[in-house]
Amino acid sequence: MFSIVEMVVVLVAAALMTTVAIKEDAAKRRAQVMTAEGQNEAVINSALSDWVTNNYATLIAGGPVAVVANPPTLNDLFTQGNLKQPHAPGPFWGGSYVISMSVGPATCTASAGDCHVTYVMYPSKPLTRGGVPDIVGASQIAQAGGNAFGYSKAQNAGTITGLNGAWTATNPLGNVPAAILATNGPTSDGNSVYIRRDGALTWTGDQNVNHVSLHNVHDLDAEGTVSAANVGATGAVAASGAVAAGTTVTAGTTVTAGTTVGMGSVGWPRVMSGQSTYTDPTASIHYRVDGTGPWTVYIVDGSPGDSTAIPGTAVATTYCSY
Repeated sequence: MFSIVEMVVVLVAAALMTTVAIKEDAAKRRAQVMTAEGQNEAVINSALSDWVTNNYATLIAGGPVAVVANPPTLNDLFTQGNLKQPHAPGPFWGGSYVISMSVGPATCTASAGDCHVTYVMYPSKPLTRGGVPDIVGASQIAQAGGNAFGYSKAQNAGTITGLNGAWTATNPLGNVPAAILATNGPTSDGNSVYIRRDGALTWTGDQNVNHVSLHNVHDLDAEGTVSAANVGATGAVAASGAVAAGTTVTAGTTVTAGTTVGMGSVGWPRVMSGQSTYTDPTASIHYRVDGTGPWTVYIVDGSPGDSTAIPGTAVATTYCSY
């Protein structure tokens, strides 16, 4: 049988184990809450990035702006379709989500296409636990949010540090630990590296489309050379300079003498009509055709067998015989 002392020891050990289990379970549940908060803020941050993309041309139209006067609210993100469902206005520990953005650098212009939209999104209150800054919890939220997130630590609390030290930003809450912030970065809006569908940015380098096709192009203007293996056009092709072809420039439909056309065959040129000539008024003009297609037309001054050609133009016609 156990002595009373042994029973007391067993009961105390059991109580301690129960207490440890409860604390571990509480820590696990709190970590789950932090993860959910970080994921929630990541959804908002992604929606904010989409909003900037959709409104980019308007945002940069006036050039650099230190503080954009009317950044979107969470309700704006929802009503404009960037957020797929409504979100609480702030985190579970109180306060609200603050959104701030600017356009820069100060020397940028809309025409040059070198303006960037920088934004930050952060809870208006630091994360606390029992009235004490919860730096561990802030770290868990940032980890769940992703690379766009950072938090302030006990040391140098006036600076927000991105995950793995990837970036730093001024703490908008001041010299306060456990502040959480998401940003798209100080020098890039996260979208300016892409070809924008609204035409707000001009290209800054040569493009390689990797042998894919461009369809439904309205107008195509070129200041330099246009090179193509094949050019097909249903309308006119106009050029102010020379048009060079590596092989053959084909116009319309061509036929070769001796080939079948319908029920007949292509004949030889039958009617030669002069268009303009200059000749000795004492001589006569004759037209001679040599070749089997293509044909060479000679305008000669003298007898039909004369090989002395004279300047002039003529029209050659042919037809199919049956």
